[in-house]
Amino acid sequence: PFFPGDLVERLAVAARARPGAIAVASSDGRWHPTFALWPLGLRDALRHFLVEEDNRRVSAFVERHGFVEVEFPMLEAGGERIDPFFNINTPDDLAEAERLLQSLEP
Repeated sequence: PFFPGDLVERLAVAARARPGAIAVASSDGRWHPTFALWPLGLRDALRHFLVEEDNRRVSAFVERHGFVEVEFPMLEAGGERIDPFFNINTPDDLAEAERLLQSLEP
């Protein structure tokens, strides 16, 4: 719920500046390879990586094929720093995201 409004635009600018590289979002020094623009030319290599190599570590693929990191600032609300790419995997994560979302409302 915290994705930056300019996410795609900034990733696209970075991708155009480094043709062939994966443009990856990052925040607070941590990159998020699932929030990225991927060159279509990597499609077959990705398929091979996932199927033939049976590797599910997206970060390993990104590191192997080259990437450009696009840093996004942490959000600030109520004295808390909020990662714009906050990961919601559990009911507790969802409850925390809802609490943080309320702190961002005016």
